[in-house]
Amino acid sequence: MNDVLTFITIVQIYQVEGMVALGKMKHPVTNEFMKNQDHARYVIEMLTILQDKTKGNLNIDEARILEQTISTLKLNFVDEFGNTDALTSPTNLA
Repeated sequence: MNDVLTFITIVQIYQVEGMVALGKMKHPVTNEFMKNQDHARYVIEMLTILQDKTKGNLNIDEARILEQTISTLKLNFVDEFGNTDALTSPTNLA
């Protein structure tokens, strides 16, 4: 399997999960809109960790897609919850 496709697919999975948690997309199982601030923050943090851990190992397209996804989720987070502090507050990922 193509490594680029695999990495981009992982990012897209998180992107959809984040957009569902932000109430921007319907949940694929319930077909309803729902918001979950904690889960949206978790998804953003996971992608940020992925970005930090893969720095220098991604090609230009992978890095761009990851950066755009994180930026889009953060902007939508602020739009939905109006709380930028929630993005900078550490959560317990353990």
